[in-house]
Amino acid sequence: MKVAVPIWETRVSSVLDFSQKLIVVELEGGSERNRVEVALSGRSILEKVAELREFGVEVLICGAVSQPMASVATGCGIQLLPYVTGTVDEVLDAYQTGRLGLRRFALPGRWSGARRSMRGWRGGYRCPR
Repeated sequence: MKVAVPIWETRVSSVLDFSQKLIVVELEGGSERNRVEVALSGRSILEKVAELREFGVEVLICGAVSQPMASVATGCGIQLLPYVTGTVDEVLDAYQTGRLGLRRFALPGRWSGARRSMRGWRGGYRCPR
């Protein structure tokens, strides 16, 4: 499984839409198999999501995200785990151990139920090819 995390220095980027880099981690059997830092060259939402698909990303852990970006990503089959904060290593460890829902990983200012509202999102956007 491939998990992507948009980054700013060593932390999860606070807003996915404006991220220029991300970490793509390949997980297998509960451990990290490979990690690569990727520059997002796409300018539009569709281009960025197309790049995620090219890398085979299945799960996207991020900070804040716009509704159009979330809709396109989830519409393309990418599981979105938004409103997350922390260092990349802490967040990836929390994801693998089922602790990502802890309050310490919640982006400040997010409303209760924000992640719940993202489940099953299927917007009217077409998945980029």
